[in-house]
Amino acid sequence: MYTSAGADWPPAEFSFRRESWSPVPAPSSNVPSESLPELVDVTVVGGGPVGLYGLYSAGLHGLSARLFERLPVLGGQLEALYPEKVIFDVAGYPAIAAHDLVDALARQGLQFGADLKLGTEVVGFDAGPDGIIAVKTAQGSYPTRSVVLAAGIGRFEPRHLGVPEVDNLEGRGVHYFVGPLRPFYDRDVLIVGGGNSAADWALNLAGKARSLTLIHRRDAFQCHKDSATKLHEGPFTLMMNRILVGVREERGHVAAARLRAVTTGSEEWLSVQEIIVAIGLIPNLGPLYKSELTLAGSEVVVDPAGRTNVPWIYAAGDIVSYPAKIKLIATGFGEVATAIYDISRHLMPRPAH
Repeated sequence: MYTSAGADWPPAEFSFRRESWSPVPAPSSNVPSESLPELVDVTVVGGGPVGLYGLYSAGLHGLSARLFERLPVLGGQLEALYPEKVIFDVAGYPAIAAHDLVDALARQGLQFGADLKLGTEVVGFDAGPDGIIAVKTAQGSYPTRSVVLAAGIGRFEPRHLGVPEVDNLEGRGVHYFVGPLRPFYDRDVLIVGGGNSAADWALNLAGKARSLTLIHRRDAFQCHKDSATKLHEGPFTLMMNRILVGVREERGHVAAARLRAVTTGSEEWLSVQEIIVAIGLIPNLGPLYKSELTLAGSEVVVDPAGRTNVPWIYAAGDIVSYPAKIKLIATGFGEVATAIYDISRHLMPRPAH
């Protein structure tokens, strides 16, 4: 998915305040000294792939690090939403399960002894007069010299279909999140959507589900070209210009789906037991929306080094906006590596040669 903040990027109010970018002195007094956790060089917010690679990058540059993850497990969307989903666009892995990728990234990122705070949501930042940033959570404040936001789209909330009789069967045959794939084995499955997520679920369930039908409200898929080619060549029934307008249930579970043709209005019933609604996630940065960060819609505006408009706060991954931004895990790896390098060269200036 490509996004851009537009021709007027950066916004007129956007300012990097570069004069503030200088090595940071000793710990700040804005965190009570009697309960002061250890000061670290880098605090990473978000325990998904980009955040974990940020820990590795910090260790590579000799920086101490702490990571906050709102969920009780590492992995972000990959672990929480689709741990068994096969990912095809990570360099070096022709195909790898989401859980396996998270496991590898965790082993790579945690090898330098970062301080890990799971089940802890960051609610704000408070920069002291000496430049030390207090990272605020419900459990207390934690001092850091810099912050890298790698929170993806924040709290991931599925975009619901908005058809009451469909939404009322969520968890009983209607799925907005897909965990283990086993419940879909030998079942007739309907997938609603035309983007990368819908295509990925279809490709992941091929050969496992008894039948797979994809419907999309448009006449062409919006997924990657390679995925679209595989859909047209694979064991799928593709029904374009269709929408889901109702369901029939038997014994409290989905038994059939009512489809409507967008162009003619005609309707038909399709026998299915499982429906995956993959029409997107609603970005929600939570408390970060109330911070001083400059946003472009629901994304944080950054410069080429990953700096936000707030000194010593960087961002990387799906959370950021800049011209020609492409939302891939691989892109996030490069962005967070760049941000960490920029932090390291300010905290630990290299001698001139």
